[in-house]
Amino acid sequence: MNWLKWITHARKIITLYRENYEFIKSITLTALILLSLVLTWSLWTFKPSHPLLEDARTVKKQEVEDPAEIKDVVNPTQVIYHSGNKLYGAEANEVVEKFHNLLNETKFIFETGTKNNRTFDPEENFLNDIPHIEVIYPVDMTKEIYKEVFSIESEITANKPNDVDRIFLFQNPSTESIEGYLVSYETKKMHKIKASNNNLLPLIKNMNEMVTDESMVPYISYDIEEREENGMNEIKQRFYFPKNKLKLNRYNYISRPTTEDTYEMYKKALFKDPQAVKSATGDNEITYADGTAAMVVKILQNRFAYTNFAGSPNPDTIQISPLFQSVEYINTHAGWGNPYILSNLGSSTDFWLFVENLPVLDPEMQMSLTWYENELQEYERSLVQLDLSETSIPSSLTEEITIQSGDAVLRKLKESDYNTNYIKDIRIGYTMKKREPHLYMLEPQWFIKYDIKGWEPLFKEDGEEGF
Repeated sequence: MNWLKWITHARKIITLYRENYEFIKSITLTALILLSLVLTWSLWTFKPSHPLLEDARTVKKQEVEDPAEIKDVVNPTQVIYHSGNKLYGAEANEVVEKFHNLLNETKFIFETGTKNNRTFDPEENFLNDIPHIEVIYPVDMTKEIYKEVFSIESEITANKPNDVDRIFLFQNPSTESIEGYLVSYETKKMHKIKASNNNLLPLIKNMNEMVTDESMVPYISYDIEEREENGMNEIKQRFYFPKNKLKLNRYNYISRPTTEDTYEMYKKALFKDPQAVKSATGDNEITYADGTAAMVVKILQNRFAYTNFAGSPNPDTIQISPLFQSVEYINTHAGWGNPYILSNLGSSTDFWLFVENLPVLDPEMQMSLTWYENELQEYERSLVQLDLSETSIPSSLTEEITIQSGDAVLRKLKESDYNTNYIKDIRIGYTMKKREPHLYMLEPQWFIKYDIKGWEPLFKEDGEEGF
């Protein structure tokens, strides 16, 4: 019978196992010991790649509705058209946005040869009176940043300019091709580039028509000079101001309400284990903490500051640009909320709220991230989120106003006796004021960044002390 055969086979296997029990046990123990040694060695020698992975506090990523790329947050704020000895400019209008979008679609290559890599002198007529465009950015861009912004296809070698803050563009008189120069006012370096497509050509050809229809208006320049050891004056900075008074819009935007759900969203995004987070309420602030990090919400300012106490910097890792880290972090930790553009790359990476092609220069609206050895140390931002959809603003909430001319700016600088050594920037931007619980007014005006004071209105009303 079949079952007798199965019993016989089973008895043989059991007998064989008993006879070789010690041998089988030895083989099994040896295999387990070897496996243990392999796993232990793997654990001891495992070293995560910090450029690719975030630390334990930031590894938790979330999908957001408004991810940004480097090109999205590095925006120009001025476009200047040089036509002979005349200047025409645009800011706070769609011309700036058009150049930004078309530059994003254009690919460039560096021209080879030593004559194309040269010193930049603002007084030199290096374009030989060819009409050209100067697109100005509010921050000095490192090589790795402008390679992304301008889609540079050539290799970025050591002799290429660093701290680039503008690009000159022109049409080659003998061809239809677009050429230009990447320029750094900081290092006084420039390098010639050439577009591999002609996306920019129709816009550049249309500059005179833009002057005619007043999309581009007359501008003047203002230089900050420094006396060199040889007794000659060197231009350290050049600003461009609209010559005449400028008509711009004052906007009123409705904001989305900040609620407990808002705090909960950031708590879940920023803390590794939200369930371990405790909260405490004090005078006009709420503190969320888990022992390794804290988020302090300033209720009146509608702003929070997140501090990571548990970072463990590794100086041996490859250093990543703080801008790349910041964009990736915001993209994966609750998102942007509103459009922001890069405003500073220094001890911290700072962003301006950017509305209708103008930055909001109220310090309460600045977003800032501080990194050390690839580890996030602090993250500060406003919780105000404006509803910028076209259908959200009744026409009655938008009002045209007139701001001072460039000539008035020059007189103000002279009358106020500013020390030009401490002038960092002068530009038009928005101040942002709360009118009602969920209504904010953005009003354009002139600002100056002087010494360490930060941004303040250039033309102050009687008794007004900045923001």
